[in-house]
Amino acid sequence: MFSNNITKPVLVISKEKVSENIDRMLAKAKASGNIFRPHFKTHQSLETGKIFREKGIDKITVSSVEMAEYFASGGWEDITVAFPVNIREIKEINRLAGKIKLNLLVESLYVVKYLESNLTNEVNVFIKIDTGYHRTGLPPDSPEIEEITGFFKSADKLNFSGFLTHA
Repeated sequence: MFSNNITKPVLVISKEKVSENIDRMLAKAKASGNIFRPHFKTHQSLETGKIFREKGIDKITVSSVEMAEYFASGGWEDITVAFPVNIREIKEINRLAGKIKLNLLVESLYVVKYLESNLTNEVNVFIKIDTGYHRTGLPPDSPEIEEITGFFKSADKLNFSGFLTHA
């Protein structure tokens, strides 16, 4: 399976195994009536992304705006950035939202208001909820959740898409 000529660290994957794993996860998602939106956190590769595309997957999740730009350059058109918005990336967010369906995470009313005032294109927004690890997100009983969802009712550029958690 491996070449004796490999002398340096290099990524070697089994396309067959990757394909089997994708098939298994896709079947689980379909059986439960869900959409399979894989997180491209580990492989960060357009080449590996092609295997997902061959399976009909057209929605992905990434960890940064920069990674979203990379995958958008490879033709991915529905991307969720699974890290709360960094408002200092507004130029990049606007550029990206002008090209693709962009889904963002928010965890404060301040950020939501900033986005509404500074976006040039519509984006879909999920409110990030903390499930108890206190790493990121709003506590489920936070009054700010109601303030944010209330703000969405008058927003022109923000489409409320729901809540997102990370175990």
